[in-house]
Amino acid sequence: MKRFIIILLFVTFVCNIKAQPVLPDSLQIAYQSAPDDSVKFKISRVIYTFYEETNRDSALHYAQVRYAVAKKYHRRIEEAYLQGQMGYQQIYLGRFSEALTNLTKAIQIATESKEENAWELTPFNTPGKSREITLSMLNHMYGHLKLQTGSSESVHYFKEGRRIGLEIGNDFRVTVGDMVLATNYLMLNQPDSALVFAMEGEKYAIRGGISKYLAYIWSVMGNIYQHKGADSLALSYYQKSLQLAKTEGNFTVVSGTYVNLCNYYQSKKNADSLLYYAASNLSVMKSLGAVTSSVAGDINLGYAFQSLAEGFALKGNTDSTNKYLQLALTVKDSLTAIKLKRLAAFQRLTLDEQLRQQNEEKKRVESETRRRMYVLLAGIVVACIIILLIYRNNRQKQKAYNLLQKQKSETDLQKKKADTALQELKSTQAQLIQSEKMASLGELTAGIAHEIQNPLNFVNNFSEVSAELIDEATGSRQRAAENSPEVGELLSDIKQNLVKINHHGKRADAIVKGMLQHSQSGRGQKEPMDINALAEEYLRLSYHSFQNKNPDVKIEIKSDFDPTINKVNVVPQDIGKVLFNVLNNAFYACAEHSRIAEAERSRNVESALNRNTDAESGRATSNTTENENQNESADSQPRLRRSPLSVEHTNRNTNDELPRSFLPGPYHPQVSISTKTNENKIDITVTDNGTGIPQKIIDKIFQPFFTTKPTSQGTGLGLSLTYDIIKAHGGEIRVSSLENQGSEFIITLITNA
Repeated sequence: MKRFIIILLFVTFVCNIKAQPVLPDSLQIAYQSAPDDSVKFKISRVIYTFYEETNRDSALHYAQVRYAVAKKYHRRIEEAYLQGQMGYQQIYLGRFSEALTNLTKAIQIATESKEENAWELTPFNTPGKSREITLSMLNHMYGHLKLQTGSSESVHYFKEGRRIGLEIGNDFRVTVGDMVLATNYLMLNQPDSALVFAMEGEKYAIRGGISKYLAYIWSVMGNIYQHKGADSLALSYYQKSLQLAKTEGNFTVVSGTYVNLCNYYQSKKNADSLLYYAASNLSVMKSLGAVTSSVAGDINLGYAFQSLAEGFALKGNTDSTNKYLQLALTVKDSLTAIKLKRLAAFQRLTLDEQLRQQNEEKKRVESETRRRMYVLLAGIVVACIIILLIYRNNRQKQKAYNLLQKQKSETDLQKKKADTALQELKSTQAQLIQSEKMASLGELTAGIAHEIQNPLNFVNNFSEVSAELIDEATGSRQRAAENSPEVGELLSDIKQNLVKINHHGKRADAIVKGMLQHSQSGRGQKEPMDINALAEEYLRLSYHSFQNKNPDVKIEIKSDFDPTINKVNVVPQDIGKVLFNVLNNAFYACAEHSRIAEAERSRNVESALNRNTDAESGRATSNTTENENQNESADSQPRLRRSPLSVEHTNRNTNDELPRSFLPGPYHPQVSISTKTNENKIDITVTDNGTGIPQKIIDKIFQPFFTTKPTSQGTGLGLSLTYDIIKAHGGEIRVSSLENQGSEFIITLITNA
C-alpha cells in the first residue's frame, strides 16, 4: 500500500510538471528579433499575460521590460499602468514594500496626467479611456496590497476600482472587481453578499469573454456553496473552475482550487483524493514560486506539504505523516520568517510614507502660511496704493470743483444774457405769430368775401333789373289802354327777380350763420353726458329734419349702442352739432343714391319699352290703308319719354316682359349708428350705403367752404366745424369710403377728457 501511494504521488507530480504551459518559441523568437521598441513593447505585453498567473518571477521581469520602454519615451500613463502590474506581481511574491512604492508613484502619475491616447495597455481596452482604466487597475492593486497586509481598507479600494470600470463600460475591470469583492465578503462571513458579487462577476466575465478569471469566480462560488452546506454544488463548481483554469493557464486559480479540493476531501475523510490534489498542488506551487499566491490567504509549499501529511494521516501512514509534517513546519517557519521580515519592511516603508506625507503636509502648511502672508502684504500694498489714489483724486476733485465754480459764475452771466435774448426772441415770435394770424385771417376773409360775393352779385343784378323793369312799368302805365299785356309781363319778371333776390339773400344769411357757428364752437362748458342717449336723440332729430324736406325717401335706420359706456365729459351742444352734421350728410348721400338708382332704373325700363314697341310695329300687317296711315302718322311725330309712373299704370306687367339685364336690383338706403368702448376711448361710428366719397377729394372734405352739394343745399362749413369740435375735445375723426358703395365716419372721444 505504501509503495502504491508513493508511485501515485510521483506520477501525479510528473504529469503536472508536463502540464505546465511553456512559452511558445514563436513568441520568444519574435521578442528577440523585434526591430524597434514599439514592437518589443507589444510582444512583451503578450508574454507578460502568458506568465501573469503561471510564473510570477517571469511576469515581473517582462513588466519591468515594458516599464523601461515606456519610461524611455516618457509615456506617463503607460508608466503608471506598468508600475501597477509590477506591484501586483510583487504583492504575491511577498515583496510588499516594493509594491507599495510602485503603486504610490503610479497613482500620483495617473492622477496628475491628462494623456488619453496611450499605447495598448491591455487586451480588454476601452478606446480613449486609458487614464480611467489605469486608475481602476491601480485602485484594484492597492486593494490587493491592503488585503495581503491585513488592512480592512481593501474593500474600499476594490469597490473604487470596480466603480471606475462601470463608469467607462469596461467589463474586465468590473469582472475582477466583483471577483475579489466576493472573496472579501466570504472572508467576512457574509456568504449572501459574496454570492451577489460572484454571480455579477460571472455575468460580466461571460459577456466579455474573460475566461481567465471566470475560473476564479467559479472557485469562489464553490467556496460559497460549501459554506452554505451545498456540497455537491460546491464540488461541481470546483471541477468547472479547475478545468477552465488549466485550459487558460491560470496557475494561481489552479493552485487555489487544489487547496479548496484538499479542504473539501479532508472534511469528507477521503484520503486518496486528498493525497492526489495535494501532490498536484505541490508542482504548481513550485512553478509559481510565490509566498502568497491567492487572494483568499497564504498558499505556499508549506501548505502543500501539510495537505500531504493530513492525507497520509488518514491512511494511517505514520512515517510519511511525520516526514511531511516536518517539511511543512520547516517551509512554513522559513516562509513565515521571510513574510514577517517583508511585513516589517512594509511597515517601515508605510511609516516612512506617513512621515513623508506629514513632512509634505507641514511643508504645504508652511507654504500656505507664506502664501497668505504674501497675499496680506500684497493687500496692504494695494490698500496703500488705493489710499494714495483716493487722496490724489480728492485733490483733483477739489481743483475741478474750484474750476467748476468759476465756470458756473461765467455760466450764470451767460444765462442772464441768454434770458434777455430769449425774452427778445419771444417778443419777436409773438409778433410773428400775430402777423401769421393776421395773414390767416386775411385768407379767411378773402374766402368769405368770395363766397358771399356770388349771392350779393345776384342780389345786385336782379335789383338793378327790377328797378329798370319798374321804370318801364311806370312808363307803360301811361299807355295802359293799348299796352296792358306788356305791363303784366314786366310785373311777372319783377316777381321772379324778387324771388331770386330772396333766395340768394337767404344763402348769404346761411353762410354768415355757419361762420358764426364756426367761430362760437368750443365756448360751452363740459359736463358728464350719456353718449348713447345723445346719439339716439340727434339721430331722431336729424332724421325728422330730413323727412320734412324729403318725404318721399324712406331710409332704414339701425342703432347699436354699447350699454357699458360710462358718462363722458363733453360739451353737449357741440357734440350734438357733430352728430347732426355727420348724420345729415349720411341721409343726403342715401337720398342721392336712391335718386340716381331710380333714374337709372327708369332709363332702362323706357329703353326696353321702346325696343318692344319697334318690334311690334315691324310685325304689323298692311291689309288696310287706315292702319298704314296711322303708322305713318305715328312715325312722323317725335317719341315722348315715359316716366316710371306711367309705366306702372299700364295694363300689362312690364317687368314680366323685360329682360332681367334691364332691371337693376332694388336699392335699400340704410344708415346705422353705433357706439363702442375701447379701454379709455369711445368710438361713435356712422355708416351709410349712399353715394360714397371719391378718393381724389376725400382729403379735402374737412376744409372750410368745401362742399359737393349744390349751391342752394350746402355752405361747406359743416364738416369743418365737426373737425374743430372733435379736436377741441381731444378726440379724432376718421373717414373711409368707396364710391357708389357708401361711407363710414368714426368719431373717437377720450373718456377722461
